[in-house]
Amino acid sequence: MRFSELVKSINHATENLDLVTARKYMEENIELLKSKKHVLNHNAREILEFMIKRQESGYRNLDKRELATLRAVNMYAEQFDVRGIKMIIKEKPNLLMEKEAIDYLSNDSKVILVGMGVLKKEA
Repeated sequence: MRFSELVKSINHATENLDLVTARKYMEENIELLKSKKHVLNHNAREILEFMIKRQESGYRNLDKRELATLRAVNMYAEQFDVRGIKMIIKEKPNLLMEKEAIDYLSNDSKVILVGMGVLKKEA
């Protein structure tokens, strides 16, 4: 996709409040857009600024598999299926160590994981 088409697609998506599509285009081309953000409309520039700040602070986006794993943990926690949660922890122990993953956990999941000693209790 050429740069002009990319800008047009991002602007069109933000005008139509299709923020998922706009974000996807921006993530794929963030380095290019950083230097030429003046061609984006106001809403698109705001989204880009937000994404740049998150990237600079060390935040990384979770992929679909990681999000699906966290949804599974939330479902097991809702049903109080500790065995299912333990299986997931064994398969992906590092996922719950990331600060980004904690934001996707439900309160039930957090309580169970704190009780299991996987997460630290927040003060």
